[in-house]
Amino acid sequence: MATKRAKKTDVVSPSSAELRKAVEAIAIQPKSGKITLLTRKLFNVLLAVAQQADESGDTYRALLSDIVANSAFDSNDTALVKEHLRRMVSVQVEWSTGTSSQKPGRKWGISTLIADAEILEDPTTRRVWVEFSFAPKIKKKLLDPVQYARLSLQFQSQLRSSAGLALYEICVRYLTNPSHLTMRETWEWWRPILSGTPDTEAGDEAKREYKYFKRDYLRPAIAEVNAVTNIFVELIEHREGRRVAEIQFRVTERKQPMLALDEHPNVFDSTLVDRMVKIGIPLKEAQTLYADSEENRIRAALQMTEQRMRSTSLPPVRSAPALFKDALKKGYAPPVEALPASGVASKAAASPADDLKARLLGEYSAYRRKQAYELYNEQGDSERDIARQSFEEEELPGLGTHMRDDWRRRGLDSKIVETAFFDWLARRTWGEPTDGDLLAFTLSQSRAA
Repeated sequence: MATKRAKKTDVVSPSSAELRKAVEAIAIQPKSGKITLLTRKLFNVLLAVAQQADESGDTYRALLSDIVANSAFDSNDTALVKEHLRRMVSVQVEWSTGTSSQKPGRKWGISTLIADAEILEDPTTRRVWVEFSFAPKIKKKLLDPVQYARLSLQFQSQLRSSAGLALYEICVRYLTNPSHLTMRETWEWWRPILSGTPDTEAGDEAKREYKYFKRDYLRPAIAEVNAVTNIFVELIEHREGRRVAEIQFRVTERKQPMLALDEHPNVFDSTLVDRMVKIGIPLKEAQTLYADSEENRIRAALQMTEQRMRSTSLPPVRSAPALFKDALKKGYAPPVEALPASGVASKAAASPADDLKARLLGEYSAYRRKQAYELYNEQGDSERDIARQSFEEEELPGLGTHMRDDWRRRGLDSKIVETAFFDWLARRTWGEPTDGDLLAFTLSQSRAA
């Protein structure tokens, strides 16, 4: 088999490379196995390597260090790369033109992300190479696409969730569309595409309701894309009566992202595996958890577990690994990227700009409290009981004596407790406000005015 040897000029730098991604490969639906954030990122980097290679052949080759964003990796990290390559060979996905409609001339197919992969060490230079190939049926479409979206690997490197990256890829495709509107599909159609999880592995039925999909995937993905990329995305809901039946997105261009981009982003954060091992999880299991889960959820669950282990005011943790895995699976750990409200407030007097941000943050907090209130009222009695119990265990101990007494006497009938509760519920559900959230809120308010 001929091998396409990547030359020095073929090295892909995630901070500058652009990928021409075939439209058939954008809205892909997993049918067996999960598509995680790192799976998506690696697949795109491998595509970029193959597209930039300058010789003919069936197999492509690049340095492992270049593929993982020019970062130095130890043996543990190599094991993680192997795990993701293994999954890319085994995960079955459906390829289409990005719609569920069966119109004349449209094509459908199913394959794995890549056909095979090898990791090889040069005995002379000790450099590690990755060799890989694509299935012959889809290779030409992937490497020399007729219809494609131009994706920035720089923006890809900043996105920290699989849903955010999937949404970015889809929306970029429609940026030049005259209507600036994506396809309109049922929310059930969107769920496996954005979550990266097949419907057969979606879990209990309650978690497959639209309100949970919106809470867990849509809102965080939209906020993330709006914060760090060059596009602005708005959700459009189409209702049948009171029920949301179909959704689509409006896409507009922004001259620059709201947040400053890291010039040296990492595809992997191997320290997360080390931290999992330190709390008692075996190395192999930690690598599997890392491969299966979103980085942001792992980071949040680790922080919560580590803080709980250090706590002197709460009973000792019986099993740190069990606590961590439960938080990771259920997703109730507060996001790490959170900027404490007290931190914002302490800077409020530093300058007029900071004062404006503090005022905007206050307005946005009131808006999110209203959203949290609506979400709480939509839940059943058992879910509301769990929320109140979690607030009492997680948040209340850190509040003042007066607040704790008010909670025990009056519960949510107390206005001050009600504010604290829905502020907490908003943070627990959507995380602390980011600059992207504040920007999106400002734009939405100005358009409504």
